[in-house]
Amino acid sequence: MTPPLRKAMVLAAGFGKRLRPLTVNRAKSALPVLGRPIIEYVLRRLARAGVREAVVNLHHEAKMVEAALEGGPPELAIELSVESELLGTAGGLKHASHHFEDEAAFLLVNADTLVDFDVENLVRTHHETGAMATLLLRSRPSGSTYSTISVNADGRIDAVLTGSEEGELMFAGVWVLSPNVLDYLSGEPAGLEKELLPRLIEQRSAVACVQDTTWITIDTLERYWTACLTMARARFFEDDWNVSVVPNHDRARVLAGGGTRIDRRASFRGDVILGADCRVARSARIESSICWDGVVIPKGAKISRCIIAEAVELSPNMELEDKLVMHVGENSSGLRRREIHGNLVISKIRRERARGL
Repeated sequence: MTPPLRKAMVLAAGFGKRLRPLTVNRAKSALPVLGRPIIEYVLRRLARAGVREAVVNLHHEAKMVEAALEGGPPELAIELSVESELLGTAGGLKHASHHFEDEAAFLLVNADTLVDFDVENLVRTHHETGAMATLLLRSRPSGSTYSTISVNADGRIDAVLTGSEEGELMFAGVWVLSPNVLDYLSGEPAGLEKELLPRLIEQRSAVACVQDTTWITIDTLERYWTACLTMARARFFEDDWNVSVVPNHDRARVLAGGGTRIDRRASFRGDVILGADCRVARSARIESSICWDGVVIPKGAKISRCIIAEAVELSPNMELEDKLVMHVGENSSGLRRREIHGNLVISKIRRERARGL
């Protein structure tokens, strides 16, 4: 049996620009997914894999991420690596490098991606091949524009084809790294895919581990909406949910947090996720939507394919489709004026094709 890795780095410093306006005043890794911050799911899976220390880098809305970390598993020690400027994945790893210099190898994962992978197989591949980096790869969704990873006959990665329509494999967001890769990093703001991976490919030191994994990412509003409802429908990572099924809704699957009250004359369709302490009034109708904690859906309101952020109270008889609704918050500089309606932001959820890495 391959011994587990003791340490991991969790990348949580980014601005989440493609999730705006939701992340103007929020950390992407703290966004709720079925009652828990997404980073908490990541930490729980690391702990189950035998990791005992996670280094989390912070920059945008750092205090919010710290608060989200409080719900992590008690057996997993957390170390913070605070970046005064955003350093990217390569610069962020270099900034935290002193945590990993004495390790045989360590994991590197994204805080906004949930992957159900065989960590023992991944680590074994890394040790058996003597690679400096082992990347978890998975099948590339048909029609997507995620970058293609080209792998040769002996399992070495030989190219990254950005935006290519050809190829079957894509990166799933998990690395196993040997500490000697830290010497390749300058510490300047940069991404690993640009500063590190090309050099390792050139030296034949980057290896692929291909697994048929469940893979969920939340880097756009549409992907966040899709991720939450897909998890609810397929019961992915169900052991970690902090919501439960509300019975007696024949035409819908309704999940709700504690303290939520639903009038028996409200109606639901599709998959609906309600946070804690929500209120849904009579004749309200909710279809395929996500409501965070403390949301009020009043009499006659109708929402479809929406994301309603924490503590928002809609107006009676309000009708919304494909919309994000949230409070303006302390920082309004990143918001479009046309989307501000009183103390609320109402923004279109754009349905887009997946982009590259």
